[in-house]
Amino acid sequence: MALGLLIVAFNALAWVAGLTPVGTFDLYRSSIPCYPIGSMMLIEYLNRVARRAFASFRPALTISDHEYLYLEYQLITMPRRGVHITLLLSLGLVTVYIINTPYIHALFQTSHLIAIIECVFYVFAFAVMAIYFYHILWQLRMVSGIHAMLTHVDLFNRESLYAFSQLSSHAGISLLLMTFFGIVTDPATFSNIALINVTVIAFVLAILSFVLPLQGIYRHIIAEKRRLTQAIDADIGTLIQQVYSNSDTPVSANVMQQTIKLNSLATIRKTVEDIPTLPLQRGTLISFVSVFILTFVGRIAVAAIAALIV
Repeated sequence: MALGLLIVAFNALAWVAGLTPVGTFDLYRSSIPCYPIGSMMLIEYLNRVARRAFASFRPALTISDHEYLYLEYQLITMPRRGVHITLLLSLGLVTVYIINTPYIHALFQTSHLIAIIECVFYVFAFAVMAIYFYHILWQLRMVSGIHAMLTHVDLFNRESLYAFSQLSSHAGISLLLMTFFGIVTDPATFSNIALINVTVIAFVLAILSFVLPLQGIYRHIIAEKRRLTQAIDADIGTLIQQVYSNSDTPVSANVMQQTIKLNSLATIRKTVEDIPTLPLQRGTLISFVSVFILTFVGRIAVAAIAALIV
Protein backbone atom coordinates (compact mmCIF):
# COMPACT_ATOMS: atom_id res chain seq x y z
CA MET A 1 0.00 0.00 0.00
CA ALA A 2 2.70 2.48 1.04
CA LEU A 3 4.81 1.52 -1.97
CA GLY A 4 1.92 2.09 -4.36
CA LEU A 5 1.19 5.51 -2.88
CA LEU A 6 4.83 6.54 -3.14
CA ILE A 7 4.99 5.42 -6.78
CA VAL A 8 1.89 7.48 -7.60
CA ALA A 9 3.22 10.48 -5.66
CA PHE A 10 6.65 10.38 -7.29
CA ASN A 11 5.12 10.18 -10.76
CA ALA A 12 2.67 12.95 -9.85
CA LEU A 13 5.61 15.27 -9.18
CA ALA A 14 6.70 14.70 -12.78
CA TRP A 15 3.16 15.40 -14.02
CA VAL A 16 3.01 18.70 -12.15
CA ALA A 17 6.49 19.69 -13.35
CA GLY A 18 5.60 18.78 -16.93
CA LEU A 19 8.33 16.13 -17.18
CA THR A 20 5.91 13.38 -18.24
CA PRO A 21 2.31 13.37 -19.55
CA VAL A 22 -0.35 13.29 -16.83
CA GLY A 23 -1.46 9.75 -16.04
CA THR A 24 1.63 8.01 -17.39
CA PHE A 25 3.97 6.07 -15.15
CA ASP A 26 7.64 6.33 -16.03
CA LEU A 27 9.62 3.13 -15.37
CA TYR A 28 12.55 4.94 -13.76
CA ARG A 29 10.40 7.17 -11.54
CA SER A 30 8.23 4.22 -10.54
CA SER A 31 11.32 2.27 -9.50
CA ILE A 32 12.74 4.91 -7.13
CA PRO A 33 10.33 4.28 -4.20
CA CYS A 34 11.07 0.55 -4.46
CA TYR A 35 14.59 1.07 -3.08
CA PRO A 36 13.79 2.45 0.40
CA ILE A 37 10.67 0.32 0.87
CA GLY A 38 12.45 -2.77 -0.42
CA SER A 39 15.45 -2.10 1.82
CA MET A 40 13.26 -1.85 4.92
CA MET A 41 11.42 -5.04 4.01
CA LEU A 42 14.70 -6.87 3.39
CA ILE A 43 16.12 -5.76 6.74
CA GLU A 44 13.08 -7.20 8.50
CA TYR A 45 13.26 -10.39 6.41
CA LEU A 46 16.97 -10.95 7.10
CA ASN A 47 16.36 -10.42 10.81
CA ARG A 48 13.82 -13.25 10.76
CA VAL A 49 16.26 -15.48 8.87
CA ALA A 50 19.02 -14.55 11.34
CA ARG A 51 16.86 -15.52 14.34
CA ARG A 52 16.05 -18.91 12.82
CA ALA A 53 19.68 -19.52 11.88
CA PHE A 54 20.94 -18.63 15.35
CA ALA A 55 18.33 -20.90 16.95
CA SER A 56 19.57 -23.77 14.75
CA PHE A 57 23.19 -22.96 15.59
CA ARG A 58 22.66 -22.78 19.35
CA PRO A 59 23.18 -26.54 20.05
CA ALA A 60 26.78 -26.09 18.87
CA LEU A 61 27.42 -23.43 21.53
CA THR A 62 27.88 -23.75 25.27
CA ILE A 63 26.19 -20.53 26.37
CA SER A 64 23.51 -19.60 28.89
CA ASP A 65 20.00 -18.42 27.99
CA HIS A 66 20.97 -14.88 28.96
CA GLU A 67 24.02 -14.95 26.67
CA TYR A 68 21.91 -16.39 23.86
CA LEU A 69 19.31 -13.62 24.11
CA TYR A 70 22.03 -10.96 24.25
CA LEU A 71 23.75 -12.34 21.13
CA GLU A 72 20.41 -12.60 19.33
CA TYR A 73 19.70 -8.96 20.15
CA GLN A 74 23.10 -7.92 18.83
CA LEU A 75 22.60 -10.00 15.69
CA ILE A 76 19.51 -8.03 14.66
CA THR A 77 20.31 -4.61 16.16
CA MET A 78 22.80 -2.23 14.57
CA PRO A 79 25.00 -0.02 16.80
CA ARG A 80 23.78 3.57 16.94
CA ARG A 81 27.21 5.00 16.19
CA GLY A 82 27.57 2.88 13.06
CA VAL A 83 24.13 3.99 11.88
CA HIS A 84 25.05 7.65 12.33
CA ILE A 85 28.29 7.24 10.37
CA THR A 86 26.40 5.40 7.63
CA LEU A 87 23.85 8.20 7.36
CA LEU A 88 26.62 10.77 6.99
CA LEU A 89 28.23 8.72 4.22
CA SER A 90 24.88 8.36 2.45
CA LEU A 91 24.43 12.14 2.61
CA GLY A 92 27.73 12.61 0.79
CA LEU A 93 26.78 10.00 -1.80
CA VAL A 94 23.35 11.50 -2.51
CA THR A 95 24.97 14.91 -2.90
CA VAL A 96 27.21 13.48 -5.61
CA TYR A 97 24.15 11.87 -7.21
CA ILE A 98 22.16 15.12 -7.31
CA ILE A 99 25.13 17.08 -8.68
CA ASN A 100 25.46 14.54 -11.52
CA THR A 101 21.74 14.36 -12.37
CA PRO A 102 20.96 16.97 -15.09
CA TYR A 103 17.17 16.78 -14.92
CA ILE A 104 17.21 17.88 -11.26
CA HIS A 105 19.24 20.95 -12.24
CA ALA A 106 16.65 21.76 -14.92
CA LEU A 107 13.86 21.19 -12.41
CA PHE A 108 15.32 23.83 -10.11
CA GLN A 109 14.94 26.32 -12.98
CA THR A 110 11.20 25.64 -13.37
CA SER A 111 9.92 24.54 -9.95
CA HIS A 112 12.02 24.97 -6.84
CA LEU A 113 9.45 23.28 -4.59
CA ILE A 114 9.20 20.09 -6.66
CA ALA A 115 12.98 19.97 -7.04
CA ILE A 116 13.44 20.27 -3.27
CA ILE A 117 10.80 17.58 -2.61
CA GLU A 118 12.57 15.23 -5.02
CA CYS A 119 15.95 15.92 -3.44
CA VAL A 120 14.54 15.21 0.03
CA PHE A 121 13.15 11.92 -1.22
CA TYR A 122 16.49 10.98 -2.77
CA VAL A 123 18.18 11.74 0.56
CA PHE A 124 15.68 9.43 2.25
CA ALA A 125 16.12 6.67 -0.35
CA PHE A 126 19.92 6.74 -0.22
CA ALA A 127 19.86 6.79 3.60
CA VAL A 128 17.64 3.72 3.88
CA MET A 129 19.67 1.83 1.28
CA ALA A 130 22.89 2.70 3.12
CA ILE A 131 21.37 1.43 6.37
CA TYR A 132 20.48 -1.80 4.59
CA PHE A 133 24.06 -2.22 3.38
CA TYR A 134 25.38 -1.51 6.88
CA HIS A 135 22.86 -3.94 8.35
CA ILE A 136 24.29 -6.72 6.18
CA LEU A 137 27.87 -5.78 7.12
CA TRP A 138 26.96 -5.83 10.79
CA GLN A 139 25.34 -9.25 10.54
CA LEU A 140 28.40 -10.57 8.69
CA ARG A 141 30.57 -9.43 11.57
CA MET A 142 28.23 -10.94 14.16
CA VAL A 143 28.06 -14.29 12.36
CA SER A 144 31.86 -14.44 12.21
CA GLY A 145 32.00 -13.66 15.93
CA ILE A 146 29.44 -16.36 16.75
CA HIS A 147 31.35 -18.90 14.68
CA ALA A 148 34.52 -17.98 16.60
CA MET A 149 32.74 -19.00 19.84
CA LEU A 150 32.41 -22.58 18.61
CA THR A 151 34.30 -25.00 20.88
CA HIS A 152 33.10 -28.36 19.55
CA VAL A 153 32.27 -29.50 16.02
CA ASP A 154 29.99 -32.49 15.48
CA LEU A 155 30.51 -33.51 11.86
CA PHE A 156 27.65 -35.99 12.05
CA ASN A 157 25.12 -33.36 13.12
CA ARG A 158 25.74 -30.73 10.49
CA GLU A 159 22.42 -28.89 10.63
CA SER A 160 23.75 -26.46 13.22
CA LEU A 161 27.05 -26.02 11.37
CA TYR A 162 25.23 -25.04 8.17
CA ALA A 163 22.67 -22.83 9.95
CA PHE A 164 24.02 -19.44 8.90
CA SER A 165 24.55 -20.40 5.26
CA GLN A 166 20.94 -19.51 4.53
CA LEU A 167 21.37 -16.05 6.04
CA SER A 168 24.57 -15.37 4.10
CA SER A 169 23.13 -16.62 0.80
CA HIS A 170 19.87 -14.69 1.20
CA ALA A 171 21.80 -11.51 2.01
CA GLY A 172 23.99 -11.94 -1.06
CA ILE A 173 21.06 -12.81 -3.32
CA SER A 174 19.04 -9.80 -2.13
CA LEU A 175 21.94 -7.48 -2.97
CA LEU A 176 22.38 -9.03 -6.41
CA LEU A 177 18.65 -8.73 -7.13
CA MET A 178 18.73 -5.08 -6.08
CA THR A 179 21.68 -4.56 -8.43
CA PHE A 180 19.79 -6.31 -11.24
CA PHE A 181 16.72 -4.16 -10.56
CA GLY A 182 18.80 -1.00 -10.81
CA ILE A 183 20.44 -2.11 -14.05
CA VAL A 184 17.07 -2.83 -15.67
CA THR A 185 15.12 0.22 -14.46
CA ASP A 186 17.65 3.05 -14.14
CA PRO A 187 19.43 4.23 -17.32
CA ALA A 188 21.93 6.19 -15.21
CA THR A 189 23.22 3.13 -13.35
CA PHE A 190 26.49 3.12 -15.30
CA SER A 191 26.74 6.84 -16.05
CA ASN A 192 26.12 8.57 -12.71
CA ILE A 193 29.23 8.26 -10.53
CA ALA A 194 27.16 7.90 -7.35
CA LEU A 195 25.09 5.06 -8.81
CA ILE A 196 28.23 3.39 -10.13
CA ASN A 197 29.62 3.41 -6.58
CA VAL A 198 26.37 2.03 -5.15
CA THR A 199 26.31 -0.74 -7.77
CA VAL A 200 29.93 -1.72 -7.12
CA ILE A 201 29.42 -1.65 -3.33
CA ALA A 202 26.30 -3.82 -3.60
CA PHE A 203 28.04 -6.26 -5.94
CA VAL A 204 31.16 -6.62 -3.78
CA LEU A 205 29.11 -6.82 -0.58
CA ALA A 206 26.98 -9.58 -2.13
CA ILE A 207 30.06 -11.72 -2.76
CA LEU A 208 31.52 -10.98 0.68
CA SER A 209 28.23 -11.77 2.42
CA PHE A 210 28.19 -15.19 0.80
CA VAL A 211 31.84 -16.05 1.41
CA LEU A 212 33.19 -14.36 4.54
CA PRO A 213 30.72 -15.60 7.21
CA LEU A 214 31.35 -19.21 6.19
CA GLN A 215 35.14 -19.09 6.34
CA GLY A 216 35.25 -19.58 10.10
CA ILE A 217 32.96 -22.61 10.13
CA TYR A 218 34.81 -23.99 7.08
CA ARG A 219 38.08 -23.91 9.04
CA HIS A 220 36.38 -25.63 11.99
CA ILE A 221 35.09 -28.42 9.73
CA ILE A 222 38.50 -28.90 8.07
CA ALA A 223 40.24 -29.03 11.46
CA GLU A 224 37.76 -31.55 12.87
CA LYS A 225 38.00 -33.77 9.79
CA ARG A 226 41.79 -33.70 10.08
CA ARG A 227 41.63 -34.56 13.78
CA LEU A 228 39.28 -37.50 13.20
CA THR A 229 41.24 -38.91 10.26
CA GLN A 230 44.49 -38.67 12.24
CA ALA A 231 42.89 -40.51 15.16
CA ILE A 232 41.51 -43.19 12.83
CA ASP A 233 44.88 -43.56 11.08
CA ALA A 234 46.54 -44.04 14.46
CA ASP A 235 44.05 -46.80 15.35
CA ILE A 236 44.55 -48.43 11.94
CA GLY A 237 48.32 -48.37 12.41
CA THR A 238 48.01 -49.99 15.83
CA LEU A 239 45.75 -52.76 14.51
CA ILE A 240 48.03 -53.46 11.54
CA GLN A 241 50.99 -53.87 13.87
CA GLN A 242 48.98 -56.28 16.00
CA VAL A 243 47.94 -58.30 12.94
CA TYR A 244 51.53 -58.58 11.67
CA SER A 245 52.80 -59.49 15.12
CA ASN A 246 50.48 -62.50 14.98
CA SER A 247 51.33 -63.40 11.37
CA ASP A 248 53.71 -66.18 12.41
CA THR A 249 50.92 -68.00 14.22
CA PRO A 250 47.90 -69.80 12.76
CA VAL A 251 44.92 -67.63 11.93
CA SER A 252 43.08 -67.08 15.18
CA ALA A 253 39.77 -65.57 16.16
CA ASN A 254 41.71 -62.59 17.51
CA VAL A 255 43.28 -61.90 14.10
CA MET A 256 39.88 -62.21 12.44
CA GLN A 257 38.43 -59.68 14.88
CA GLN A 258 41.29 -57.29 14.20
CA THR A 259 40.69 -57.64 10.46
CA ILE A 260 37.02 -56.82 10.93
CA LYS A 261 38.01 -53.78 12.99
CA LEU A 262 40.39 -52.68 10.22
CA ASN A 263 37.59 -52.86 7.67
CA SER A 264 35.29 -50.93 10.00
CA LEU A 265 37.90 -48.23 10.56
CA ALA A 266 38.50 -47.95 6.81
CA THR A 267 34.76 -47.49 6.30
CA ILE A 268 34.60 -44.85 9.03
CA ARG A 269 37.56 -43.01 7.52
CA LYS A 270 35.86 -42.97 4.12
CA THR A 271 32.70 -41.63 5.74
CA VAL A 272 34.63 -38.81 7.40
CA GLU A 273 36.44 -37.96 4.15
CA ASP A 274 33.11 -37.76 2.29
CA ILE A 275 31.66 -35.18 4.68
CA PRO A 276 31.30 -31.90 2.72
CA THR A 277 33.67 -29.17 3.86
CA LEU A 278 31.66 -26.29 2.40
CA PRO A 279 29.16 -25.26 5.12
CA LEU A 280 26.28 -24.75 2.71
CA GLN A 281 22.73 -25.99 2.87
CA ARG A 282 21.42 -27.72 -0.22
CA GLY A 283 20.54 -25.32 -3.01
CA THR A 284 22.16 -22.20 -1.55
CA LEU A 285 25.19 -22.22 -3.84
CA ILE A 286 23.13 -22.90 -6.97
CA SER A 287 20.70 -20.10 -6.08
CA PHE A 288 23.48 -17.59 -5.49
CA VAL A 289 25.33 -18.46 -8.69
CA SER A 290 22.09 -18.30 -10.72
CA VAL A 291 21.28 -14.79 -9.49
CA PHE A 292 24.94 -13.80 -9.95
CA ILE A 293 24.75 -14.82 -13.63
CA LEU A 294 21.34 -13.13 -13.97
CA THR A 295 22.91 -9.81 -12.97
CA PHE A 296 25.45 -10.02 -15.79
CA VAL A 297 22.80 -11.14 -18.27
CA GLY A 298 20.68 -8.15 -17.26
CA ARG A 299 23.57 -5.78 -17.92
CA ILE A 300 24.21 -7.32 -21.36
CA ALA A 301 20.50 -7.26 -22.24
CA VAL A 302 20.12 -3.59 -21.28
CA ALA A 303 23.21 -2.66 -23.32
CA ALA A 304 21.90 -4.61 -26.32
CA ILE A 305 18.46 -2.97 -26.15
CA ALA A 306 20.04 0.47 -25.81
CA ALA A 307 22.19 -0.20 -28.89
CA LEU A 308 19.13 -1.25 -30.91
CA ILE A 309 17.18 1.84 -29.88
CA VAL A 310 20.06 4.12 -30.85
